[in-house]
Amino acid sequence: MRTAIVGRLSRLRHRVRARVTAAAVAVGLIAVLGGSIAFVAVLHENLQRSLLESAGQQADAVAVRLDAGIAPARAVLTGKDDVVVQVLSVRGEVLASDHPGLAPLVRTAGEERGIEVPELGDSYAVVARTLPGDRLVVVGLAEEQVDAATGTAVRLLAVAVPVALLLLGAVVWIAVGRALAPVEVMRREAAVITSEDLHRRLAVPPGDDEIPSLAITLNRMLDRIDASQRRQRQFVADASHELRSPLAVVRQVLEVARRHPDATSVPALAEEIQLQETRMEELVEALLLLARLDDGGALPARDVDLDDVVHAVVDRMRTDRPDVLLDRSGVVAGQVSGDPVLLGQVVGNLLANAARHAAGRVVVALTEDGGRVRLVVEDDGPGIAPADRERVFDRFTRLDDARARDAGGAGLGLAIVRDVVQVSGGWVRVEGSDLGGARFVVELPAALQP
Repeated sequence: MRTAIVGRLSRLRHRVRARVTAAAVAVGLIAVLGGSIAFVAVLHENLQRSLLESAGQQADAVAVRLDAGIAPARAVLTGKDDVVVQVLSVRGEVLASDHPGLAPLVRTAGEERGIEVPELGDSYAVVARTLPGDRLVVVGLAEEQVDAATGTAVRLLAVAVPVALLLLGAVVWIAVGRALAPVEVMRREAAVITSEDLHRRLAVPPGDDEIPSLAITLNRMLDRIDASQRRQRQFVADASHELRSPLAVVRQVLEVARRHPDATSVPALAEEIQLQETRMEELVEALLLLARLDDGGALPARDVDLDDVVHAVVDRMRTDRPDVLLDRSGVVAGQVSGDPVLLGQVVGNLLANAARHAAGRVVVALTEDGGRVRLVVEDDGPGIAPADRERVFDRFTRLDDARARDAGGAGLGLAIVRDVVQVSGGWVRVEGSDLGGARFVVELPAALQP
């Protein structure tokens, strides 16, 4: 269990750190890529729009010069290699151009992008304006600078994005590592906790987030493991002691018979050995039943007429204990859901316990009310002190008063009663009886009616 805790903490820390970092980098990558694509697209669109606006302004300037009477050949001169200015006739013929020999870039008014001019080895953004006389002034600006600026932005982003993601991953890795540092502390502390020092607990870091909650949960788990181990050790020690007792009695009887054969007879010896064998068998069966209940597995359940179980146990008890008056006048019909054998042990153990300690009378009652079935067993014996009414259900418990003078009991009967009742969905408690002794009350849920 300790190794499992240590491994769980170690895996939790590294797994959470890696997952958070990977998630942050993935989200960052998606966001940065989306932003970069949008940025490049907007940048290219703005540069193209600026280029068209500039071409339109130059076309307007040429139109003004032509309106002023300047000859077309002079009006189109710009002296720039990345600008093409043309004046076209109505039929689309080039009347004037600063690049003689070029075919018309466009033949209709409007704006165009990406017009390829093989003679100049570039593409152009072109604006065409209509002049008086249906002539057309065309201005084209080379897109080389737009492409260069866009390419530069792409190259910068190609370097900046991976660097930014690496920085993001490193920052998240370090931040998560520091946030989970208490988990590593808990892992190291858990690594040194062994079965010999289960009393040690993990340090709870300050705060009210998931990390302190994890430490508190693990400490509670260690509390349960520690308590379970203590109960197991005590259970093994008590069981070993109880199993040794009948063996010691048998050995003692056999040694006396061997040394003093005239002091006993074969029938007496056999009777004593059979008595101790019966006691050991009952003890082993009780231990196996408790182990079965401790496993927490599903128990067979069906509708059981608890009043029939009570009557059967009372009839058997009257034969075994004719010295005790068993009053069952208060038993009425009551049906519960459970295992009939286990419920029979509950009734049998309660009646056997009451008969063992009664002065002479045991009263058993069974009632059903409000979807609950209540079984009451009380006697006129010495009773149980209030301080011992919870402890009496512990395993191998024997009280120090008259109720502890048990004829061979191992202190497991009431423990079986409590465990079976709890598995069946009910509860059991002990009270003082009007008869002067103890009053055991068991309440179980009634069986569902069809």
